[in-house]
Amino acid sequence: MSWFFKSILVLMLFVAGLNANAQKMSVEDTTTNQPFFKATKFSSRCYVGLDAAVVQILKTQAGGNFGINLNWVINHKYVVSAIYDGITTQNQIQKIVAPNDPNTATYLHHQYVGLGFSYILFDKKMFSFQPELSAGWGHIQYTYNGGNYYYNFGEIVPAVYGTYNCSKYFRVGLGLNYRVAAGLSINGLKSGDISGVGGIIFIKVGTF
Repeated sequence: MSWFFKSILVLMLFVAGLNANAQKMSVEDTTTNQPFFKATKFSSRCYVGLDAAVVQILKTQAGGNFGINLNWVINHKYVVSAIYDGITTQNQIQKIVAPNDPNTATYLHHQYVGLGFSYILFDKKMFSFQPELSAGWGHIQYTYNGGNYYYNFGEIVPAVYGTYNCSKYFRVGLGLNYRVAAGLSINGLKSGDISGVGGIIFIKVGTF
């Protein structure tokens, strides 16, 4: 065999070896490596909450509140809530806004709309625990001598809830919150008159 054919044979063997090695290198090793973008499980649920509360109002009085909230639950733990509540009892403020007119009854109306964020602890247990922080817009209104008076201000409401997870779609529980009003000042009414502690009973209906 001439040197020419020997050279061709050696070159062909060399090229064949490179091709085999390239094919081996092109196979992805998936035994230990993960893709750069790895999808994680995402769960989205929602429920409606209804609550009734006994709250401290005007520093020394007790009032009744009724509230409703719409809640988005992410991965069974993180909750974003749209919250509304309002006072349902007639609490007199005549001594504050009209101390010189004791014969005219004047009642306080209060409403709150806010956005809340909370985290569910022990979500897979029969009893769960849920701390929450909400902030939003407070509104008070009253009528005196035919005139309507109102004022808007800020509110922050930290709360904790204990929930009995009695069924897949229905839950009940108790809670405690503290309403912090900020920026209220009208005819003797101050932020401290709206601020106060509250005890809550609630139900939740939906998916969790």
